[in-house]
Amino acid sequence: MRRVIAIAGGSGSGKSTLAAALVASMGQDHAILLPIDAYYHDLAHLGYEEREAVNFDHPDALDLDLFAAHIDALRSGRAVACPTYDFTSHCRLPDTANISPRNTILVEGILVASRADLRATFDTLIFVATDVELRWQRRLQRDQHERGRDLGSIERFWARAEGTFAEWGARAESTADLVVDGGQKIAVMTELVSDYLSQQHDE
Repeated sequence: MRRVIAIAGGSGSGKSTLAAALVASMGQDHAILLPIDAYYHDLAHLGYEEREAVNFDHPDALDLDLFAAHIDALRSGRAVACPTYDFTSHCRLPDTANISPRNTILVEGILVASRADLRATFDTLIFVATDVELRWQRRLQRDQHERGRDLGSIERFWARAEGTFAEWGARAESTADLVVDGGQKIAVMTELVSDYLSQQHDE
């Protein structure tokens, strides 16, 4: 029986790192990761300034219908062609990533639990609660080094992210099956979550 594990949290909370660590812990033959950040709408039809003005932390920026359909397909044992996205140009790339089903399907992102129909597809919802200052420092480092953004751009995206997280993303905490402290070492978080999932599996 395949299970879907969702990991939610604010920007820079550590949810992506936790998801990757869980896949590594379970082994790639048993677990796969489907990141919601791959499902941003393609903005190639817009000029660059118009793209920069888009609120990427609002549910409307994401193709959540396709994301939900891919979760359903993987749970049913069917492979999916996951989009790939260029965060510098805000456009989808022509190539897709073929993702084959595994016993555990991990999904992660700020907005994974923003819609009731998405929450209904999860067997377990984990929320990573992390101090806002630590989250800011992590986002600053990521966007500078991985996404090639300048400080002004990062600050604009951060302000939007925090506003929409309060409206859409934070609701995941109240509905989560498990809340973990994102300020802990990743090994500690991984062990905590793995133990919880093992207990669920045994019940």
